Amino acid sequence: MQWRVRTEPTGNALTDMHAASFASVAHLYDGQDPKRRETYARRAEEIAPWFSAAHRAALADAVSGYLRELGAGPAALAQAEKLRHPEAVAVVTGQQAGLFTGPLYSLYKALSAVGLAERLEQELGRPVVPVFWVASEDHDWAEVNHAYVIDSQDEVCRIRLRPDPPLHQMVYHTPLTEAMVDEVLCELRRRLPAGEEAIEAAEWLRAAWRPGESLAPWFARVLLHLTGDRGLVVLDPCLPPLRRLIGSVWVQTLLRCDDVIADVDEAYAEVARAGFQPNVVRDVSHSMLFYVHHGQRFALERVRSGVLRARGLGMEQSVDAWAKLAEADPTAFSANVLLRPVVQDHLIPTLAYVGGPAEIAYHTLARGVFHAHGRRLPPLLHRQRMVLLPPTVVRNARKLGLRLDRLLEPRDLVAPALADLGLRDVTEALARMRRETEARWQRFGEAFAHLGPQMRDMAAHQMRSELYLVNRMESRSARLIQQRHDAYLRQYRHIERWLWTDGQPQERRLCPVAVWARYGLRSLTGLPAWGDYDLPCPVYEVELP
Repeated sequence: MQWRVRTEPTGNALTDMHAASFASVAHLYDGQDPKRRETYARRAEEIAPWFSAAHRAALADAVSGYLRELGAGPAALAQAEKLRHPEAVAVVTGQQAGLFTGPLYSLYKALSAVGLAERLEQELGRPVVPVFWVASEDHDWAEVNHAYVIDSQDEVCRIRLRPDPPLHQMVYHTPLTEAMVDEVLCELRRRLPAGEEAIEAAEWLRAAWRPGESLAPWFARVLLHLTGDRGLVVLDPCLPPLRRLIGSVWVQTLLRCDDVIADVDEAYAEVARAGFQPNVVRDVSHSMLFYVHHGQRFALERVRSGVLRARGLGMEQSVDAWAKLAEADPTAFSANVLLRPVVQDHLIPTLAYVGGPAEIAYHTLARGVFHAHGRRLPPLLHRQRMVLLPPTVVRNARKLGLRLDRLLEPRDLVAPALADLGLRDVTEALARMRRETEARWQRFGEAFAHLGPQMRDMAAHQMRSELYLVNRMESRSARLIQQRHDAYLRQYRHIERWLWTDGQPQERRLCPVAVWARYGLRSLTGLPAWGDYDLPCPVYEVELP
């Protein structure tokens, strides 16, 4: 496996400024410059004492037990045990529990955390554990219920779990049925190209799901399998033992609700004053918490000072009453997107967080919640990005005389090829014919308009009839050329589908299983793990074996 690395802006204005000119936005990130080693050294010294031996033991016990249930290997279990060490810290990343891990960037986040943890452990001389936070409390089913693969005809296929759960239902509280799993895997097998690798992938995925489980542990097992023996620690924050460790966060967020909302308002204002558009739409009455009722999340909104209501549920009571409930049952509450980083910070000794462009940007808003809890943001790093170049793509590009470095932006490769095969000449000839047809019938209508208004109408009708035939001729000509040169054009289409799946960057659409099924598991387990925190926004171009 060969690769080369380059840096490239993400397209998010605030995230790109964070990477390219940190000093100009340092005040929005509490001065945590991710390109400086001393940032991590200071952060480690600051946070390690926050976590008692009892907290660390409970955290390690819960995570180790979960990993054993998932069938994790020795490397992951050994990393989980490191969390007991009084000086241990963690590089944290996370993602929603998508079907078959969702897009490739979920895997890239995991690899980024692994690579960064390895480097910082060497540099800081203390245990640094890579932790992947499976966001199972999310209730946006439409974001996690599907995966994109490429079939044997190079068509992009969206495979989806059905049916949808009730509105507001958390992924953690949505067990999959055997019928749901069998149906989605049957669709996957039907779409994947024939071959041993595809059979192996489908069979392994079926064995990785256990009756009664939700999408979250299935996601976690697949991610562990794809990262091999790299020692990734996967954590589900909805596990009751972990919820008990963060109950105090719920209580403090509730009791200081007015202060939290005020600090978040100020964070939004600071981002706007700096000239950036906030990445999360402000819900001015949201307390940052959800109340969980029968597995469904309902936003706790401020009705007036000291009173919160579960939106959509109608349950309304004082902040003190909600706080007592949170203290008695921490599993009955859930964090919104801005509180979640603070929960991570209280549960895990978070040395740094690895995220995508939107996450790096919206942490400036979460900063308000951090301040309300008396804490600062951790250093934030953008995850590694990758462009996987399968051998068939590389081979086709060379055969067609295409430079791979010029194919990194979305391009329609098929249309220019069709034009060169003769469609351009046909299109130009038919365009002339359209102009002549329009002019001829317009002259006819004008010349005989004195015979009555119907003459213009009849001329217009005849012109439309002839133009319809001309357009039909163009479509049929294009189909004829495509059929005659199908094998040739499929080489272009193959490159398009793999590099810009469904018109989007490969990593934001294509599921890892699509790669596994065609090029083998090793094509994923052998991918590089980035550890260069001084290399902002890296992009790896990887030629698969």
